[in-house]
Amino acid sequence: MSAGGTLDMLVVGGGPAGTAAAFRAKELGLEPLVVDFDDLMKRIRDYSKDKLILPDFGGGDRQCFPRGGELVDGLRFPPIDKDEMCAGWKGLYARHGVRCAVGLEVTGLEPQTDGTWVASVWDHAKGRERGYTARHVVLALGRGVPRRFDIPGNCDGIAYKLADPEAFVGRSACVVGGGTSAAEAVIAISGAKAAAEDPTAVYWSYRGSRMPRVSKALADAFFTAYVGNGNIHYCRRSEPAAVVTGDDKREFLAIRVDRRALEGRPNETTHLEFAKEQVIACIGEDLPRALLASFGVEMVAGGPRGRTRMAVNRCLESRRPNLYLVGDLLSQAYFETDDFDADPAGFREVRHRGNIKSALRDGVLVAQVIQQRLAGRREIDLTIEEFEPDAPSVAVVRAAVQPDDRPGPPPESFDPGRVESADTGPDGARLIRVLPTGVEEAEYAVRSGGVTTIGRGGCDLSFPNDDSLAQRHASVSHSEDGYALRDDGGASGVFLRVPAARKRRLTDGDLLRAGRQFLVVARTEDGHAITHYDAAGTEVGRHRLTAKVVVCGRQAPDLTLDADDGTLSRRHLAFAVENGSLWVKDLKSVNGTYLRVRAAEKLEHGDQIRVGQQQLTFSRWPEEALDEGSEASAAVVAPDKVEAAAVGSGIQVSFNPAGKAVLAAPGETICEAAERAGFEINAECHSGICGSDPVRILSGAENLADEPGDQERETLEELCELEPGRCRLACMARANGPVEVEIL
Repeated sequence: MSAGGTLDMLVVGGGPAGTAAAFRAKELGLEPLVVDFDDLMKRIRDYSKDKLILPDFGGGDRQCFPRGGELVDGLRFPPIDKDEMCAGWKGLYARHGVRCAVGLEVTGLEPQTDGTWVASVWDHAKGRERGYTARHVVLALGRGVPRRFDIPGNCDGIAYKLADPEAFVGRSACVVGGGTSAAEAVIAISGAKAAAEDPTAVYWSYRGSRMPRVSKALADAFFTAYVGNGNIHYCRRSEPAAVVTGDDKREFLAIRVDRRALEGRPNETTHLEFAKEQVIACIGEDLPRALLASFGVEMVAGGPRGRTRMAVNRCLESRRPNLYLVGDLLSQAYFETDDFDADPAGFREVRHRGNIKSALRDGVLVAQVIQQRLAGRREIDLTIEEFEPDAPSVAVVRAAVQPDDRPGPPPESFDPGRVESADTGPDGARLIRVLPTGVEEAEYAVRSGGVTTIGRGGCDLSFPNDDSLAQRHASVSHSEDGYALRDDGGASGVFLRVPAARKRRLTDGDLLRAGRQFLVVARTEDGHAITHYDAAGTEVGRHRLTAKVVVCGRQAPDLTLDADDGTLSRRHLAFAVENGSLWVKDLKSVNGTYLRVRAAEKLEHGDQIRVGQQQLTFSRWPEEALDEGSEASAAVVAPDKVEAAAVGSGIQVSFNPAGKAVLAAPGETICEAAERAGFEINAECHSGICGSDPVRILSGAENLADEPGDQERETLEELCELEPGRCRLACMARANGPVEVEIL
């Protein structure tokens, strides 16, 4: 602490980013103080029991751990148990005398005329307010705070994260929510109950009409739990109603699971009650925007896509001088600017990995910036020393920042996780390795004007432990025509994922992979046929494609491939015969449909590749990755605000009784407009086949561009049992004027 009791640096939040900032500041001779409302490493502490923390979790991005002195170097870790990590990092705080205090909640920040900040802090242990003065403040608050139920009754005691699945053994449990964390909780509790031979069930409550989509990384585990354990009960169209008190004075969460409308009688509802301690609410998190706004930090809408992001300069400093944002406050992207008063549309959008490495790098960077500013330097060096996995550490020089009177054009966007390569083309082409868990593990530069080879050994991308790869298996070549993927002779083939909901023309001999099933296309004298093989290569059957459209999947209306293959979606893909040609369309399946590469296949940004046991994504980051999609803007707005929109800004599509509206671009389907605006519609195939997105036209039917086609009419009548015309599929209906619909 400097003279007069003023801190050099106050760090708000004791997670990885705040810890790295404090540790690097301590190494540089500063006296930081870390305060946290709950505990150091709280988010990691609250991970599921026995969870392993991986160095590359959340995307490798070729990131390296930051290198500093003994403290920062001590934050580098191999795969490690979450409790071991927390204990080790807390030990570093104690051994090196890094000041920290838990149970302190920052309630206010006020800038002073001398450039310092005064923080108002509530001490929960002593029940009184305290104050700290600091020259610089680092906000490392994490992603946000868990959402709370907005229902009658006392919700205290309901858990918002799963700590120990075994705590739910012996009594019925309830998981509320439809995201990945909810699915993980259901799987873990189901497994714990099965292992303990507990006959009680875990109930999964979700407000949607269909089972929530389980991520690809969890598909096999969920299928095993759902079918094998037999103790998961799914409650569709259910929602928390209230916390009620029983006769024994215990409190229960009441879940409404059924509602019936009876003519001549009041509506009836059925509720299930769960002890509060047997409930997990995985309903997301909210960024503490109100708190940040009280500090003078507000998100802005801008950048090339008009998104709402946090805005900082290259030092990760906010609009308020000497106030910095680090870690997950910036994930998954943020704006970078040299002039906060400039038009936000010109702000640079920077991707930010939501992983521990990114957080550590942010903390180290900001501590070094603060040390230089306290030393009176005008040019701030943003060099970060790095650990390379198998080589001596290197210094990656980012830029030199002049905080005042910056001359010249703005520099490139600064991304702490980005490492340049001399072989990389101007469009930044990369191959990203994706782990089976869905995590982006590492990125590899694709050669500009040359060939990038892939195989088991001696290649640009070598995977020596993958026995299903040939020594040289595949390659990506670059020419004036772009990038192309080739099969260089590997026995297991090279597969390219068929883009969801886009038709792909097939030729005789094409091989498709769907889940664990393989389909070979053949041209016959009277049309087309497919031969079905299972994962072992055994022929299962041969099917002539006589119908105009044939839908295939785990439980499909036309062809069920394998009812026990949990990697298949219920309706996975569809074949269509048009003008004598055979086409395939992936119906937005969870695990995708892959086509074996027979000749050179042109690669586009986002294409997914399978070689051996490796899954790779082709990326032309950053320009195409940030600017992909339609230029037409869509926004969710309140219906009473639509009239105020500028003429030409879009066509109004209102959703009632939801009370929402979107502005659609000409030619867009109702579904496309809603999805671009972030308004959820449960559409699977986007082609009028699956019947997952019917809507009832309440008004404006005359403003629809066309009548239902044969395929849409058949889907509405046979699958949805709805009247075409009065009802439409959102993925097929296009509006030329205002339309009001109800999602069915």
